[in-house]
Amino acid sequence: MRKIILCALCALPFASCHESLEERAAHEAEEFTRKNCPVRISEFIVNDSMGYDKRTRTIRYFYTVSGMADTPAINNQQAKDELVKGVREATSLRVYKEHSFNFAYTYYSSKNKGKKLIDVTVTPEDYEDRDKGKK
Repeated sequence: MRKIILCALCALPFASCHESLEERAAHEAEEFTRKNCPVRISEFIVNDSMGYDKRTRTIRYFYTVSGMADTPAINNQQAKDELVKGVREATSLRVYKEHSFNFAYTYYSSKNKGKKLIDVTVTPEDYEDRDKGKK
């Protein structure tokens, strides 16, 4: 009996070190930004940073668009459709999707500093399989 109690007491400090999923998201976003950003995604797009808003449970990505892609004529609905598809297919986001996180994508112009070209939030209603459970 003493051994069981001793083992339980020894395990307690390790249990308290386990971070919540929200803390993990914030930590991973900060770590990704620190280690990788800015990072060129394509010829015209650079990922500037990644962040996490605990209040809204939103993982946010910030990009800068340049060259011929840097235009205000971007179709926001078409962009959202592509981003929803990307979230649905992203296996690296699986645990966050399972816990109904939001994913936001903000694209800024490099020609017109501070001008948002796209600002899209992908919610669980957007990326969850609506046919789940149906046969």
